[in-house]
Amino acid sequence: MMPYIEVFDLWKKYGNIIALRGISFRIDSNGIVGLIGPNGAGKTTLIRILSCQLKQSAGRAFVLGYEIGKDDDEIKKQIALLPQGVKAHYYLLNPFDYVYHYLRIRGISRREAKLMARRAMEEFDINFWNRNVIELSDGMIRKVMLAMVLSYDAKIYFLDEPTVGLDPSIRVNFWEKLRRKSRNSLIFITSHYMDEISTLCDEVLLLDNGHLIGRGPPEKIAMKFIKKFKKKVIVLERVSELEYPAKIIGLYTYIYPKSEDELDEVTNRLMHLGLPFKIEDITIEDYFILGDNK
Repeated sequence: MMPYIEVFDLWKKYGNIIALRGISFRIDSNGIVGLIGPNGAGKTTLIRILSCQLKQSAGRAFVLGYEIGKDDDEIKKQIALLPQGVKAHYYLLNPFDYVYHYLRIRGISRREAKLMARRAMEEFDINFWNRNVIELSDGMIRKVMLAMVLSYDAKIYFLDEPTVGLDPSIRVNFWEKLRRKSRNSLIFITSHYMDEISTLCDEVLLLDNGHLIGRGPPEKIAMKFIKKFKKKVIVLERVSELEYPAKIIGLYTYIYPKSEDELDEVTNRLMHLGLPFKIEDITIEDYFILGDNK
């Protein structure tokens, strides 16, 4: 079978900034592949190149056997793209019309496009289908954009941070739709939601500073790249004065002990201070939280 994606020594430079540094990989089968990494790792750049939105500086890439930069028109017929931070621009259209016209642009007949747009409204529970886009919240618009892109039957879907701004319940329903799509297509998705990556993806590609530094199931990547003690302590408050290195994120404080003995010291100290906490296994997300200390 023809590979879905083949990438050979791919580089991308923006002046003196190197976004991708000789990346190579191959994806042979359908399913859901997560592209993860810290901000600036090169995730969006890679998706833009593979979806024919950006030209690489060096290297070669193939999508469904067609070469990026030479066969872009053929590639675009086979893929669907949801860029990061995409916004609605035609504010006087309603969600149904938005999906309908997207399908018409993609070559679907009027009759079929109406049927497919109606189906998308039902599948995504868009009960506000006849309201103008200008009246909708950001979350509602994001839902419409997802319905629009997934209404088309593509061989590959490139989704860059698709669920940002969506409620947790909507995100879970969206995962189910992606699972169904992945039976016959490849879903290539970036996300900072680690529950999304670990629950949804069959495998992940880990980018860091333009390098592809790991590939495999989410759990395997987590175990391979987090070298230190595999436990963390989450203090359920923001605590700025502790004897141990800590990261404050949101309302919680994260502590990463280096050993079993240090874990005991930390928990004893927290109990003495009367601070609520819990102990959990380290995840892929912690690889980035740890930063230079990993």
